[in-house]
Amino acid sequence: MTEHTSPRISVIMVDGSFREYFHAIDFFGNQTLPPDEYELIWVEYTNRVQPELAEKIAQYPNFKIITLNREDVYHSSYCFNAGITASSGEVIVIPDADVVVEPDFLERVWAEHQTNNKLVMYLYRFNEDQSEHKPDWDLDHLRTVGRLTNPSNYGGCLTVRKKWLLAINGYEQHSTFESGLHGNGYDIYSRLKILGLHVMWHPEIRLYHPWHPITGISFPTYQIHHAISDYRGKKLEPLAFEGIDPAHNHPFPPNLMQHVEKLRERYAAELASLEPPQSTWQAIRSLIKRLLRNRSS
Repeated sequence: MTEHTSPRISVIMVDGSFREYFHAIDFFGNQTLPPDEYELIWVEYTNRVQPELAEKIAQYPNFKIITLNREDVYHSSYCFNAGITASSGEVIVIPDADVVVEPDFLERVWAEHQTNNKLVMYLYRFNEDQSEHKPDWDLDHLRTVGRLTNPSNYGGCLTVRKKWLLAINGYEQHSTFESGLHGNGYDIYSRLKILGLHVMWHPEIRLYHPWHPITGISFPTYQIHHAISDYRGKKLEPLAFEGIDPAHNHPFPPNLMQHVEKLRERYAAELASLEPPQSTWQAIRSLIKRLLRNRSS
């Protein structure tokens, strides 16, 4: 048993009752870092926890599930911020919730953060292509076929000290980020840079990602998020408009909202298809199927 009384690392994963694969739990549950030195917090946007997930989480005493009991359009920032608030670790690790990692992943992440108090570290995600997909994949297979298809995947995995996430008031909860999708990774990246932290893409620590139908597809809402982040960059404003601590919230600029509305008009057809008739994930599935049909035609 180590001497410290709280975990050094908090891993935060988020869901909106749409995930179908939970292999990441076992890969993060079998690390060379002792279990009492890290925790994993799975944040579910609704109150629905899939039985397979619950069974896996229950196998690891240092893992837990938080439910937000929300039923509106999926807004992942609320999940990230709830995880940050509930976390006990000095370093926060926020990976895509369906990645695969090496057994020494967390140990190496911790070691890197001991070299630089202001480190913001991202990890490259190596993807399995659909043409090489194996339903019974394993880590060796992903090591062999994984390709770096998106070098600037800000949502693949962020690692940073908790105090810096609190310093920028966490993830953006303003309604402009209420899209039913992720896409806030670039915004966090931009604000951490504005804060003056040291961003690094590690050349050796890798993530692996088994193929599934949504891999590599972009959505118009991402362009809106990027426009907001570009505005912040010009103003050198690191704080979320609506974040973890309401005391640090500030008004969304009217001129920026006008720009956002113009972008929404430009992407009206695509954005309308993301409005969830029954659930966000059903709407996303519908859009994915249409995009895949267009690609194959």
